[in-house]
Amino acid sequence: MKKIVAFFLGLGLVAAAFAGLALAVVLGFVTASVMLVAQMTGRLQPAMVRTARPDTRARTGGAPRDYRVWNDGRGTIIDM
Repeated sequence: MKKIVAFFLGLGLVAAAFAGLALAVVLGFVTASVMLVAQMTGRLQPAMVRTARPDTRARTGGAPRDYRVWNDGRGTIIDM
């Protein structure tokens, strides 16, 4: 009796392992497809940063900056 129970438990573990692998393959395929479509449609491009106009900074009391900040998609760049 113990051998039959152990056999079915082992069979269940093998089935769970195959189900986990199948899920990982499906999720990997879906993720790769979404990334490919996003790359082809240009949705992965970095957003353009809009700077405040100089007169806006003067009205708000802020001092004018002598450096530039932008994002090139790989990280923020501060040019001083």
